[in-house]
Amino acid sequence: KNSESLNSLNLLPKFKWYKKLETHWDIGEKGAKKSFKNFINNGLSNYKKGRNFPSEKNVSRLSPHIHFGEISINRIWSEIEKQKPTNNTDHFKSELGWREFSYNLLYFNKDLSRKNYQEKFDFFPWEYDEKKFYAWKKGLTGYPIVDAGMRELWQTGYIHNRVRMIVGSFLVKNLLIDWRYGERWFWNCLVDADLANNSASWQWVAGSGADAAPYFRIFNPVIQGFKFDENGKYTKKFIPELKNIPNKFLFNPWECPKEILEKVGIKLGDNYPKPIVDLKNSRNDALLAYQKIKK
Repeated sequence: KNSESLNSLNLLPKFKWYKKLETHWDIGEKGAKKSFKNFINNGLSNYKKGRNFPSEKNVSRLSPHIHFGEISINRIWSEIEKQKPTNNTDHFKSELGWREFSYNLLYFNKDLSRKNYQEKFDFFPWEYDEKKFYAWKKGLTGYPIVDAGMRELWQTGYIHNRVRMIVGSFLVKNLLIDWRYGERWFWNCLVDADLANNSASWQWVAGSGADAAPYFRIFNPVIQGFKFDENGKYTKKFIPELKNIPNKFLFNPWECPKEILEKVGIKLGDNYPKPIVDLKNSRNDALLAYQKIKK
């Protein structure tokens, strides 16, 4: 008689923000099995190449299901082993291996989410800017592939792996904002938020982690956009205000002739932002900053 109902505890927020996220996921063990089966039947055959293209269906999207224990790595590995061996199955298994490597890193480095794995980055001259960080979080940087990724994250609780690298590189290298700000934002927004993988991945992008991408490897969001979303399907999905711009100007709208922008209803600085940084100058600033800690 003294027991309380779950609703009476008021554990859930009154504003049901999670309702929109639920439309993007089939939550639970059955949903996990269904997603895995769909991946094996439709995505695995071109996984190695297709996984880099955010509009394609070649990623498994199993990470939230794995994180919440709805499907195990052992089960996934076992099922992949039953498939005909190809470079696609090998590459997918290698990604599972990288996941376990992140857990190994975290096991031996409990503060992986807070402390640079490479100590020299403790002296890196980060330049935190609240307005730029806000623009990055909200998908208002003026660089469409970056903005599409950050809006995908906010709307779905997920962001495509290729785009995760692009937005991460932009934050830590073009904006010179400490990777830990990005790590925390992803942690708060991702439905697959995983302490080991999130921390290791951000340190990889920043160049401060184990087996990290060199700091001087800086993703150019314009080149990345044209290379991995050539038809604009992904970018225009999350940035509908650019849906009518010709694809040859999609990732560099500031270079689009004024008369074309007017025709398609785009006013830079009004209904779509101008770039918040110059790519060439910010890249040079990042390289100069790295020189200060380079041994």
